Amino acid sequence: MKPALVAVALLVAVAGCGGKKTTGPDQNTIPTYAVPSTPSLVLRNLELAYSRRDTTEYDSLFDDNYTGTSTEYDSGVSEVLDFTKADETAHIRALKRSTSISMIRLQFPSTLQWYTDGFDPPGWATIGITYLTLTIDDNPSSFNVSPTVLMAFKFSPTAPATSSPTDTTWKIIRWTELRLPPF
Repeated sequence: MKPALVAVALLVAVAGCGGKKTTGPDQNTIPTYAVPSTPSLVLRNLELAYSRRDTTEYDSLFDDNYTGTSTEYDSGVSEVLDFTKADETAHIRALKRSTSISMIRLQFPSTLQWYTDGFDPPGWATIGITYLTLTIDDNPSSFNVSPTVLMAFKFSPTAPATSSPTDTTWKIIRWTELRLPPF
């Protein structure tokens, strides 16, 4: 009787070891990148790529002619910094190489409305952001973006784009950031 119980136990153990094995998060719950068929989807991809420090995807979101400007007002003095696509690429690569950063979270508002700015070249789109969440946990400190940051993203279209359900894909061509002093 004892050998039969051992045989049944071994059979159950072997049967239990078969099948699909999973480690880590369920693959169905991990957000994937969307085809950048609207400016809003480009910013959703930016959230994911920045938070994941995904250098390839992050770089793909910017037009080769991209320029960015950050203006910070502090103590009555303004400081203006200009950026290029190469600067954005260097920035995300530096974040990826950092061994002290334990978490990055970038989140834009849930609704991202885009519009046409009459001062832009034909076909461009704009999304204005007045609130976002950016947290970078860099041991031993943490960086949080102030809610007094105003941003405008400009997007240039590419058409035809066979990979897009709208026949158009979008890239960030301008990014203007204005940091106001705390009130």
